[in-house]
Amino acid sequence: MYAMNNAAIGIFDSGLGGLTVAREIAGLLSAESLIYVGDQARCPYGSRDADQVREYVQQITDFLVSQQVKMIVIACNTATACGLQAARQRADIPVVGVIDAGARAALAASKSGNIAVIGTERTVNSDAYPHAVARINSSAQVVASATPELAGIVESGLEDQMMHQTSDGGEYYHLAESYLQPLFEEGTKDRPDTLLLGCTHYPVLSQALQRAAGSDVAIVCAGSEVAAEVQQTLKDGDQLASKQNRPHHVFYTTDDNIAEFDQLGSKIFGTDLTDIRHLQLEGGKV
Repeated sequence: MYAMNNAAIGIFDSGLGGLTVAREIAGLLSAESLIYVGDQARCPYGSRDADQVREYVQQITDFLVSQQVKMIVIACNTATACGLQAARQRADIPVVGVIDAGARAALAASKSGNIAVIGTERTVNSDAYPHAVARINSSAQVVASATPELAGIVESGLEDQMMHQTSDGGEYYHLAESYLQPLFEEGTKDRPDTLLLGCTHYPVLSQALQRAAGSDVAIVCAGSEVAAEVQQTLKDGDQLASKQNRPHHVFYTTDDNIAEFDQLGSKIFGTDLTDIRHLQLEGGKV
C-alpha cells in the first residue's frame, strides 16, 4: 500500500518545448498535478554560457521548491546538461533530467547502434549525449549536430509551415533538410538508423524531421521515457498521488505575453491551459 502525496510535480524548460514532456507525464500519471515554468523571457538557453544556464536552473529550482513540489523534472536538454547536478544539490527532493532518458530511448530504438543526435549548441558542445549513451552501451556510435534555429520555429508557432516544401514555408523545411541530410546521406558508412531529438522543442517538428531524415530512420524523443522514470521514482518513494486526486495544472511563463503562451502551449500540451500565470525572475528578460 503506497503512501499518497497529492503535491504537484514541478517541470521547467527554457520555453514551450518542455510541454512535450509535461504532456507525456500527464498522460501516464493522470492523477498528478503539475506546475510548469517556461522561461520564455530568456529563451533560448542553447546559445548561452553554461554558468548562466546553471544560474537560471538554480533560480527556477528555488521557485519550484517554494511551491512545495514533490519532484522536479528539468524538461530541457541544455538545462539538464548544464545544471542537473546543481539542481540536485539545491533541492531536497528528486530531480530528473531528460538526457539519460533520451539515451535509453535511442538505444532501445536503434538496431545498428548508430545514433544521430540534434540539439542546441550548448547541448551538443557538452558531449552529454555521447557520454550518456556510452555509459549504457560503449560500442554504440553517436554523431551529434547543433540545429540552433529549430527551437525558435516552435516558439514562434511556425511548425506547420515546415511541412511545406514550397511556398512560404519552404525555407523552414529546407532548413531541416540542410541540418539532417549530412547526417543521413545514403551510402555513408555507419549511417545512423535513429535520430534522437535532443531538444524538447523538437518533437513538435517530428513530421518534418522524419521527412528530411528519411522514412527508414527511427525518430526518438525522451518524453515517454522521462514519464516512466517519474512514475517509478514516485512509486519508489511512496509519493504517487491518490487515484481520487483531482489534479490541477498551473503554467508559468516569464514572458509578458500570456495570450501567446496559451495559444501555442495549448496546442503542444494537447488541451487547454486553464491556469496560466506570469512569473518574474531576478534578471528578467536578457
